[in-house]
Amino acid sequence: MNFLNNWSIDNYLSLILIIVMAIGSIFALIQWNSSIKIRRTEFLDEIINKLWFDENMAKTMNMIDSNPSWYTEGFHKNYSDLGYQIDKLLSYFDFICYLHFIKNLKYNEFNVIRYEIDRTCASPSVQAYLWNLYHFSNKIEAGCSFMYIIDYGIKEKIINREFKNNNENLFDKYLKF
Repeated sequence: MNFLNNWSIDNYLSLILIIVMAIGSIFALIQWNSSIKIRRTEFLDEIINKLWFDENMAKTMNMIDSNPSWYTEGFHKNYSDLGYQIDKLLSYFDFICYLHFIKNLKYNEFNVIRYEIDRTCASPSVQAYLWNLYHFSNKIEAGCSFMYIIDYGIKEKIINREFKNNNENLFDKYLKF
């Protein structure tokens, strides 16, 4: 402590300034982390509200649960409001799976909505629809619109691992590939 005796008033002021700046930096970091948590919570709330309280999304999820055989040969010939609603829901789930894949949705955040994604992936008609789109997209050398939900379903063993193979016995083939 002998060196403190040789300090000038400028040295003491500089030390005090450094301490105040360090405390201010710590406080700013705590506030920044808090604001990030709030924004993440608000983002998750938006996702949940869209899924559970958007009337069309809720109806589409309910239809998928209550009608396991909505995907038939006539689905593509008469693309209707149902087709639009299915694509809208699957696009939304695909986006959520993408966010989970790139780790913008943490594990606990993803778990809040995982049940809806899992039950949608488990639907035989959803799987058949995705299978047809996947293989049709491959045939025309275009990327499949729903790759993240497909990959998620396969990874979680909800969708058969043979899904990506062109196994004609896996589902009925309604598109020309």
